[in-house]
Amino acid sequence: MKKRLIALALPLWVMQAHGQTFTTYGPPDPVSINAGYLSDYSPNGTVVQAGGSVTLANASTYEHGNLSFQNNGTWLGQTNSLDLFNAAGALTISGSSAPGFHSLQFQNGGTVAITNTAGANVAGTLSFGTSGIISTTRNTHTISSLRLADGAGYAGGNTDAQHVNGYVTKSGDDAFVFPVGSGTDLRTVSISAPAAAATISTAWFVGSPATVTDPSDGATHSLTALAAPIEAISPVGFWDWINPAGSDDNVAVTVSIPDVTGFALPADLRLVGWNGTQWVALGTTGASAAAENNALSGTIPAGTSITALAIGSVEPPLPVTLVSFTGKAVENTVALNWATTEEINASHFEVQRSSDARNFEPIGQVDAKGDSKVIVNYAFADQMPLAETNYYRLKQVDRDGTFAFSKTISIRFEAAIGIKVYPNPVTDILRIESGAALQSVEIFRADGSKVTRIAAPVDHAAASLQNLREIDLRGQKPGIYIVIVNGKSFKVLKD
Repeated sequence: MKKRLIALALPLWVMQAHGQTFTTYGPPDPVSINAGYLSDYSPNGTVVQAGGSVTLANASTYEHGNLSFQNNGTWLGQTNSLDLFNAAGALTISGSSAPGFHSLQFQNGGTVAITNTAGANVAGTLSFGTSGIISTTRNTHTISSLRLADGAGYAGGNTDAQHVNGYVTKSGDDAFVFPVGSGTDLRTVSISAPAAAATISTAWFVGSPATVTDPSDGATHSLTALAAPIEAISPVGFWDWINPAGSDDNVAVTVSIPDVTGFALPADLRLVGWNGTQWVALGTTGASAAAENNALSGTIPAGTSITALAIGSVEPPLPVTLVSFTGKAVENTVALNWATTEEINASHFEVQRSSDARNFEPIGQVDAKGDSKVIVNYAFADQMPLAETNYYRLKQVDRDGTFAFSKTISIRFEAAIGIKVYPNPVTDILRIESGAALQSVEIFRADGSKVTRIAAPVDHAAASLQNLREIDLRGQKPGIYIVIVNGKSFKVLKD
């Protein structure tokens, strides 16, 4: 049965200050909550003072019905106890002493900020519940991280909307997936079970390792300090990697990569590690694709201290660093725009289009700047888009003929953009017009027999052929005909 905290005879204070009400646990007497369900609805939060001590024993549950929990003393959840945070809104766990939770569950429907300078410990199960992003204090790395003990795990998480924006630390000899990311994008790190109990901590950082400081060693890591066969390091981001206890020797590591399609071909990608002086390859195989959320794997070499993970390539970087590629429908055209931040020996961009996102064909070409280290913006207009959905990608071509593809984007037109079939009834010449490209025209008699089929021409520059068909029906018998234009049916009467 639930009990309100204020109704219990416990050595605690309900403190009022400046119109605010807190539940405060302080010395000299420790508090032991022995079994049952305890609800704390103090509107301004719960405070454990320095020297104060609270223990949750015998599978007890502490319901935190507020959005502030400050621990400066001792908070210990014993086996099978539960700390449940279920007040709606943004929650803060603060203080100077790490609370020790057994099972920790967030049902607050909002963010969780762990600002406690000593972090937080979980011995059982962390449940993301209905929470959003959980954040830790990055600049103090493992000291302020969310730590899971040997045998501990979590439920939920591992999405862009629900992960840890900061450091997660795992102790023990368990295989584990670190649910880390940037606060907007998930970038997991998976490890195999260490040979013996070890502690490993990691966090994802957006930006070049050469310019973003690694908090755990207070340094940046050059993109040009490379051990063969590595030829380049992606500037998109890196994972801090810390092994404060035990050994990470021969631990297999798999990361979920961001989009690096503009950096290297999938087969050339390698997971790399910083060994204190240079980037070394941790694996010998690439990824199945260079798009976001694909996996890249390697192994921490025995006897080598690795302090960061990143994405490398065994080939020089692609000629173009593409930072954006977008499109939008503008009347009866598609306006495509893209931008690069660096070009090396680049030749041109071939614009490709598809109706099914599998089979692409070129529809135009734009010359590249060639060599640049500043933002360059490009544009191309598809004057004859397909009806319904158009898929576009860029083929980025170097002067020596090497190339790579951008991500694919899709632009949707309404099913029958300005299609006109006239006159109706028709006596001789049937005219078919469309604001979009006419990919195919088929005409059937009422009995289902085919009169004609006309496919799209190869010459994409011939706009009049793309958007207008004139079909001579003078040799056809009077009656009803079905005209199918770009997959859409029209009924026509022949006099």
